[in-house]
Amino acid sequence: MDSQASDARIAQEFRRLTPALARDVRGHPPVYLDAPGGTQLPQPVLDAMNRYVTGGMANRHGAFDTSIETEEILARARDQVRALLNADGYAIVFGQNMTSLAFALATSMARDWSPGQRRDEVVVSEIDHHANVDPWRAVAADKELRLRWLRVDTERICLDPGGIDDVISERCAVTAVGLASNAVGTVQDVAGIAARTHAAGGTVVVDAVHAVPHIPVDCAAIGADVLLCSAYKFFGPHIGIMAIREDLLDRIRFYKVAPAPEHGPDKAELGSQNHEAVAGLTATLGFLASLHEGETLRTRLTGAIAAIAAAEKPVAAVLSQELAAVPGITLYRAPDDQPRTPTIAFTMRGVSPRQIARACAEQAVYVTDGDFYATTLAARLGVGDSGGWVRIGVAPYISAADARRAAGVIAASRVWIQRKAG
Repeated sequence: MDSQASDARIAQEFRRLTPALARDVRGHPPVYLDAPGGTQLPQPVLDAMNRYVTGGMANRHGAFDTSIETEEILARARDQVRALLNADGYAIVFGQNMTSLAFALATSMARDWSPGQRRDEVVVSEIDHHANVDPWRAVAADKELRLRWLRVDTERICLDPGGIDDVISERCAVTAVGLASNAVGTVQDVAGIAARTHAAGGTVVVDAVHAVPHIPVDCAAIGADVLLCSAYKFFGPHIGIMAIREDLLDRIRFYKVAPAPEHGPDKAELGSQNHEAVAGLTATLGFLASLHEGETLRTRLTGAIAAIAAAEKPVAAVLSQELAAVPGITLYRAPDDQPRTPTIAFTMRGVSPRQIARACAEQAVYVTDGDFYATTLAARLGVGDSGGWVRIGVAPYISAADARRAAGVIAASRVWIQRKAG
């Protein structure tokens, strides 16, 4: 099977197995362009979560069948995530979400920081979701460390590579950076940033929440000491994931209950996990692996993600081209020579992002509006005080026909709003 046929098959499989697509909204099937905020779940994931709950739930550490099964599900999920992220030598930690894991990591690392220490600088990024900014900003303020910013090039809407050496100095304790922008889709050169940080002796914490659904991620290749992501962004349930180098995990004094072990992922997991979500995560990764052939789980997972990205690219191109032709619309997207995910942010002159989102929702086209916690980026691009952007994001269950329909609804939204007001 050639690559185009394979990509088409994968898109068809997603559409066939995503029950949310069958919903009727005022006579229309919904077009879910809110994927950057969370994807729809395939039926195998729903089935796995239901089986776990109806088959007998149990907590860990018991001698009975259902407790042992829970332990097995957790172990399998860790192995699958390790394959997804090429994270040999990393512990896989689960949590409520990426944000809570980032705060737990930052506050625990900061227990051993103090004013006047040799490494007294923390580096964050202007383009990122604040889930990987504010934990570090908070602990830097508490410990009287200097906060430094990787600056965004507002013309290219990506981090300015020329400023990296100036910002990341020999005093760097941590660099926190995103692999892909959740707001505008720009993919960053994290490997270069990580190399500079490691040369300075610092630790690299990567937010890969927006990247994992669209890019085969390799922890080692990009130089992540810690990588954070969320399963609900790649067709799974709401659960956060942290891949952390085992030697680093051993060194950090995580806040925890006293009986929790001093080594391994339990050290960083506070209390019982959402086991039904973990069951769903194992099914998500099993489903993705089933979409592509390969001798190893890693090969099958990365092949599936690459094929999904290939299927999404022409759909995003339809949206981008049609919206660019609408008078009054400004696209906030990096140029074609910059790697991007199929996420597009835009504004429309004279109409607020929330008005556009409401107009689209009335016609079953689901787009999101706001700054999406990329607050600093919104301010730097001049949209922070006017409602941010409208954001649309492609998932493999969105067809080219869906994209054309959505673009038409967006283009006509100004007229719809005026009629509603009149």
